[in-house]
Amino acid sequence: MNDWYTRLEVADILGISKATVYHYAKQKKIIKIEDPHRLIREVRYKREEVDTLAAERQRNQPMGLRPSELAKQLGVTTQRIYALIRETDLPVDELPVGDERTIYSIPDETAVWITQEIERTASVRGTRVEFYDAKFDIVLYQLFRTQQGQDMRVLRNDNQEWGFYLQSRTWIPFTNGIHIYQYEAVYPIHRPNSRVKGYTDFSLPKDLQESFDFLDFVYQIWGIENIRIREHDTHIDLSIKSGEIELSIPVPEILTESIIKRFLVLGDVVIKEGEWTLISGYRRTTFDLPNNLLDKLQEIAKEKDLSMSEYVEEAVREKFEREEKME
Repeated sequence: MNDWYTRLEVADILGISKATVYHYAKQKKIIKIEDPHRLIREVRYKREEVDTLAAERQRNQPMGLRPSELAKQLGVTTQRIYALIRETDLPVDELPVGDERTIYSIPDETAVWITQEIERTASVRGTRVEFYDAKFDIVLYQLFRTQQGQDMRVLRNDNQEWGFYLQSRTWIPFTNGIHIYQYEAVYPIHRPNSRVKGYTDFSLPKDLQESFDFLDFVYQIWGIENIRIREHDTHIDLSIKSGEIELSIPVPEILTESIIKRFLVLGDVVIKEGEWTLISGYRRTTFDLPNNLLDKLQEIAKEKDLSMSEYVEEAVREKFEREEKME
């Protein structure tokens, strides 16, 4: 066994960047093996010091969840978790890692509070992170096709990993489906972002094939930029930005007007040849706020990944619910 590690091995063992490895050596936390004649291509570090530091860090490692891990479990952004950490006096462990960053670890008590707070303040409509993965540029239930012509839909498993289920319930990770089995997307999912004029809301039962045909149609016409989705056990909540839109593809025959109206929950849809008009179930209003309150409203809404209208709606609903419980 070698009595040294390479820089990459040290970074992997300690869970730090290669730049931090350099700083550790400069601070004498680990010992770099000198090679004045440059006989060895890779920089090497003494195994004993690296193993000692790794053991020490393991003893001091907090046992809670990382913010990114909790965010993944709850289906929210990591920034949302950090925002809630700043709002609470409950404990959060900090572990410095090198010179440039700190690892945060969330104990069980704090994780429970964060989970409850996210559930309490959940938006009426889904947020982007709930149905879209920017890394792979894919969206929930997006239609892909195999080389043999078989249709596959993008899903997430119990670990919130993206991929596909075969009919046998065998799980295919997304990267395997694309690179090994060569699944291909059937349609694009992006369209220009429209200004929000309210939303028209639909509920799509999962036991109807027409629900997924409607989703395919919506992804192509409006794109992910103009919709919100929230998944439930039995149905999918779908909100589409209201207004007129010209149809770039024909409406599938299976999507009759009666089916569309059946899906409709709030608002209305006027269907014409080559054009749909979605009417919001909301009525626009205005009210005056002091500048400092308006700035605070914008800041909080941004932290929650909501528009100001959505945040105000959420806050008013919560206020009414609390008052009803007190009556």
